[in-house]
Amino acid sequence: AAVLTGKKYANNPIGQWAQNLRQRSGWHKAVVALANKNARILWAMMTREENFDAHHVSTKPVPMPAT
Repeated sequence: AAVLTGKKYANNPIGQWAQNLRQRSGWHKAVVALANKNARILWAMMTREENFDAHHVSTKPVPMPAT
């Protein structure tokens, strides 16, 4: 929850996302959403065996053409 209260997190993408969400939805929803986001990030890192990249932008996969 420090991401939602601390100024030092305001300059990273997740901190900005969390702050904006808190303003729109309130403290409790933002805390739950942040926990969900962290769990998804950790799951992706573990299953792909990759390091954390705070500036990663996810994209939708392109469907393969039917053969």
